[in-house]
Amino acid sequence: MVVVLNMSKLNYTPLLLVLLITNQIANAQNKIDLQYVDYAQWTAQLKTYHSKIVVVDYWATWCGSCLERFPHMVEMNKTYKNKGVQFVSMLLEDPEEPEAIESAKQFLSKQFKSEKKSGFDHYFMTENLMISFEKLDLIGIPAVFIYDDKGELIHRLTGDNPNNQFTELDIEQALNAMLNDNKTSSPKTSIPP
Repeated sequence: MVVVLNMSKLNYTPLLLVLLITNQIANAQNKIDLQYVDYAQWTAQLKTYHSKIVVVDYWATWCGSCLERFPHMVEMNKTYKNKGVQFVSMLLEDPEEPEAIESAKQFLSKQFKSEKKSGFDHYFMTENLMISFEKLDLIGIPAVFIYDDKGELIHRLTGDNPNNQFTELDIEQALNAMLNDNKTSSPKTSIPP
C-alpha cells in the first residue's frame, strides 16, 4: 500500500512551535551573564578571587586581535580551570553604544556554545572608555593581567607596544611559572585599593 501525503494540507504550526521553543531554550542555556561594574566595583570584585590565580582578558568587539585571541583564552581556561586558575573577561566598550554590548554578548555566547559551565566570569566596565583605559593604565588592547593567589598583579601583558605583542605562549608560560611558584617577569603590583 502506498500512502501519498498532500503536503499543502499539513499543519506545520506545531512543528514550528517546537522548533522555536527548542531554539529559545538553547539560547537561554548559552546566554552569557555579563556583570556591569565601574572601576571601584571591579577592584573590589578582583579581591573576591582570593586563593586563585586570576587571568583577566581585557577586550572589545572593535579589537580584531582581541576577537582572534579569545578562542585561545577559552581553550586555556579548559586547561587551567581545575588547577586553581580563574579566567575572567573584561569588556571595554563605549557604554553609550548598546549595539556593541549586545554584539559582545552574542560573541561570548558563540564562544561558549558547547559549554554550559565555562568557568569564565564576564564583566563590562560601565565607565567612559577613555576613563576606563586611564584607570587601568592601558594604552591599547588586547591586554591580559595575571594576579597571583594573594591578589598581586604579577604579569601585565599588553598591546601597548605594537612592535612587541604578547602571545598565547607568553600567557601559558606565565601561568605555568606561577603554578610552579616561580614568579618571574614583571614587577609585582598590588590590586588597586
